[in-house]
Amino acid sequence: MLTTTAELLTKLQPPRSNTAVISSMVNAIIKCGGESDAHALLSQYLTHPNDFTHSYLLPIFKKWGNLSVAEALFGVAVEGDRLKEDADPEILEVLGHLKYAPVMPILADCLFKEKTTDYYISAYAALGLLHFDCSGLQKEIKESIEDCYGKNLFPEFVPALVCKLNDRQQVLENLYELGNTTASTDCNAGIILGFSLCAEEGRPYFMKILFDPAWETGSSATGTVQYVYKGLKNLEISFKTVYEYMISASDSVNESLDVFFALLRKRINDADLHHPESFADLYTLLFTITTGSQNSALTDLAEHAGKGGEADELENLLLLKVNEEVLLKNFIQ
Repeated sequence: MLTTTAELLTKLQPPRSNTAVISSMVNAIIKCGGESDAHALLSQYLTHPNDFTHSYLLPIFKKWGNLSVAEALFGVAVEGDRLKEDADPEILEVLGHLKYAPVMPILADCLFKEKTTDYYISAYAALGLLHFDCSGLQKEIKESIEDCYGKNLFPEFVPALVCKLNDRQQVLENLYELGNTTASTDCNAGIILGFSLCAEEGRPYFMKILFDPAWETGSSATGTVQYVYKGLKNLEISFKTVYEYMISASDSVNESLDVFFALLRKRINDADLHHPESFADLYTLLFTITTGSQNSALTDLAEHAGKGGEADELENLLLLKVNEEVLLKNFIQ
């Protein structure tokens, strides 16, 4: 068990530490921990599973949990065949991620039988179902996606289940039309995630919307940027590719820079250590001074768009991450 885990257990006792400090420790455990850390924190979680501060531990269980962790979470969150009223809905996604089979019918019931109107239950149920074989739910999934067509607001992550359909080309086209026409940008993250989970079939749609202002892909207020970033990882699209695409294909560099910078911030704050591009690679790509200039090409581009200060801030943050990365390489394989 990590020293950080022992310290976090102390921080979770009254009076509790600042949640920003707790979040930083959680990220460290996700990066450097293991099953022993998950089990140690599970004991704390089970004392008060509905405590808001304890919800910060769920990403650790998602990363390092195993069957026994899943069984314990299921036991405190589910009663009969339903999620308990006071349970944290995020557990549904965690159990799905851990591929805990007993939760699958509950996820399906939430979405297709009960058709819950609770945003969070619907969202986490759909995200959890993504981790299961849905060959027996083809009709239910297609009908639920079709029910979103022509609407401004709908269960946001139901469209992500397009990746589970055996025949999905026309559905992908319809979802692209939905996002372009009637879907609120408060409600398009599931469509974007669905594109990214459909591999080569979904890639063209994902790339078309990447810098399209109508999709507001850089928005942190709606949470859309989080799922665009996930999409880059799902499709194994490098930041080098995104950077080159932004320069070559964007109509408005100013708006495109907003998206690019928002995605770069997501990369900087990502607790996952496994990326094809290191922070050193990113720093070299984006902030190497060009011949005949005192700035990098990105810095020049940002200054012309009135975003030089933001570019400087991101350069400094990336350099900090380069230093962190070099240190971590000595301890983590």
